[in-house]
Amino acid sequence: MKFNILLIGGLLLLLIGNINADITGPCQTVINKAWEKQAKCSWYLNLLTDIAKKYNYNFLFSHPISYDTTLYNKAIEDACAAEFSCTFEEASQIWNEILNNCPTELSTKVDWNANPNYLDNSIIEVYATLLAYYTVIPEHNSVCHKTTSGELCGVESGKQLVDWVKMVAPEGNATIAYTHELVYKEDGTSLPIPRELFQCGECTTNMVQEYGNWINQHTVPVPIITNIFPSLDIFTSYFTCPIDFLIGN
Repeated sequence: MKFNILLIGGLLLLLIGNINADITGPCQTVINKAWEKQAKCSWYLNLLTDIAKKYNYNFLFSHPISYDTTLYNKAIEDACAAEFSCTFEEASQIWNEILNNCPTELSTKVDWNANPNYLDNSIIEVYATLLAYYTVIPEHNSVCHKTTSGELCGVESGKQLVDWVKMVAPEGNATIAYTHELVYKEDGTSLPIPRELFQCGECTTNMVQEYGNWINQHTVPVPIITNIFPSLDIFTSYFTCPIDFLIGN
């Protein structure tokens, strides 16, 4: 499920259906801790959980994009109205625990352009949680940024994409690849997503600044720039205008 095209936010929103998968040992303990509602810096994971509950999603499966964004928009509004308290030190403590306890999962390659319904949920969950904690501060500041018209960017940014998917897959049950290069229709066929849908408007310009500053100040965890993005340069170029979606090797 993906309405918000604020880059990392897009990937994480697609991961809603893949949390609470089958992981064992110390890695599962760390992931469970990270997903606790009261965990430090769990703002974005709490948002994902709220969206899943609103749409009655089963956490064990990936889910198609919904054309009715009313409940999604409400979740964004509630999350942005809530108090946000998270520091680099708090977030990095958690993502370092993930790095230290999930080496096997974080060394597993993923075909990010594949249909999300057929990927290993246990691996996706670990990558998603690591990404959520590394990006929680710039993502909060991007999603909750208000445009000059007063709209939250988390609400505004995905409108064109949802309208386009609805047009090409009116039957519903369409799933977007994590790379945002393809949309998979109900019959298994895929269509390329037009790059012009990802414009560098007011929301994206703010997001580029938020993420650019964050990446410059805080080292990107190695699995993010080796197994999600092919390199640091490509990860960095993801936060430029125009946006180029180059996830995976």
